[in-house]
Amino acid sequence: MLKTMSSFHRQIIVFTLFAAMVICGCSKKKEVVEETTGTIIFTANGEDFVRRGFVDKQGWNISFDNLFVNIVDPVAYMPQGEKLEASMGGTYRVDLALGDDNADPVTIGKLDNVKAGNYQSLKFKLKRATEGDYKGFSIVMIGMASKEDKTVPFTIKLDEEMDFDGKGGFVGDEIRGMLKPGDTTTVEMTFHFDHIFGDKEAPEDDHINTGSVGFDFFKRFLKDGKVEVEQSEMKPEKDYKTLVEAIWTLGHLGEGHCEVSNQSSAGVIEQ
Repeated sequence: MLKTMSSFHRQIIVFTLFAAMVICGCSKKKEVVEETTGTIIFTANGEDFVRRGFVDKQGWNISFDNLFVNIVDPVAYMPQGEKLEASMGGTYRVDLALGDDNADPVTIGKLDNVKAGNYQSLKFKLKRATEGDYKGFSIVMIGMASKEDKTVPFTIKLDEEMDFDGKGGFVGDEIRGMLKPGDTTTVEMTFHFDHIFGDKEAPEDDHINTGSVGFDFFKRFLKDGKVEVEQSEMKPEKDYKTLVEAIWTLGHLGEGHCEVSNQSSAGVIEQ
């Protein structure tokens, strides 16, 4: 009986030690994950003038009810040294006009358990929507333009596709994309729509005005008191090249310009 009990006790002790080792191992493994990874939050921002409204280069007060951009496959990465990439993958239709003047950039998603490191660079695509109310369009601007005694509702649909790459990283008041172990960082895709409309507060010879078309360009399509126009209808206009080249400059990381490639109208514009 004593021998049997002793064997039984030995089995209990062995099992207990084994269980303790497993628990300890899992705990250490969890600690390692927490110590070497973090979370990246992906956001999109049209900045205050999209939410608040602004005056274009021709004196039109522009306000947006909705400003949809169809973002595809955003990737935060480090362009030099150790290869680091954090890909959100997928399609995200974002309304940049959401919120008031004090609203934060729109969150489109987050990635957990990302290896800690420098993710200041960001690349992303604008593609035509494949479903929904605005199928076939990559950018849809809905709002109101007013000047003196004129008020013009507008819906402007663009189908331009392009890839943006902000190799230089985010430019702004604070660094974004630096992921510390166990922490959270934010990366931002920024869109500068004053590049299309211009800015009354900027000098006339500033590129923001010389390289934009202003609302007068879209007002040419006024019908029944409103503007409803698609990019394909704009092609015969003499300023169409200016418009498309302005669209190619929309992508930024804060104030940092993004390189553009694979533009759907590149071949047409260069002819």
